Amino acid sequence: MRMVAKYAVVAGLAVLVTAASPARAGDYLSGFGFGISVPDEYLVLTQDEVQKNADVFLEDDGDDRMREVSSTMRRGVYDRVQAGQLEIFYRTEGGDIAFVDNVNVMMQKAQLPANARQLQEVCQILPEEFSRLFGRPIGMENCEMRAIAGGSALYLAFDGALLGTKTLQYQIQRSDGMMLILTATSTENNIPRMLGEFEVMVSSIRVR
Repeated sequence: MRMVAKYAVVAGLAVLVTAASPARAGDYLSGFGFGISVPDEYLVLTQDEVQKNADVFLEDDGDDRMREVSSTMRRGVYDRVQAGQLEIFYRTEGGDIAFVDNVNVMMQKAQLPANARQLQEVCQILPEEFSRLFGRPIGMENCEMRAIAGGSALYLAFDGALLGTKTLQYQIQRSDGMMLILTATSTENNIPRMLGEFEVMVSSIRVR
């Protein structure tokens, strides 16, 4: 059973947002076929904008943050970005010079756990999978089912790929067998703020 999402975009974002020409947030119609309300403090990088700047996900330019992320993960990010399979909302206020708090959106074919036993198995496996993918031990704080946008979703909270960051993720099942995946990554200091903003965004999703 394919379940989800062992993927979160964290590498190259600081470079990407300066290279692209983002749009203002607000009520946004995603290229993935859903509506969402994005706080005013965020700017939106559409699939096209992200795709145009795909190469930054393979560059490091002496940036120690990029070297923290495994080459395998960076290649996986690059492949999705190059295929136009990613959107990014990034926060323009209240951040720091080392990391840009962000939410990324993607779709993939996958299925949620069908029962409590499968959920338990997924929650046991994911920390190991994330640790392998990120190249360092990753702790899982939350792994549970929630109701979102009139359907079921898997909610995860875990250590980010970059040291000093945390990641929150919703995997929302769609009726067409696809999974809508929203991943928020923030510095640890900003997690309380991101928790509130991310929940507001996710609760505003309107599937079309």
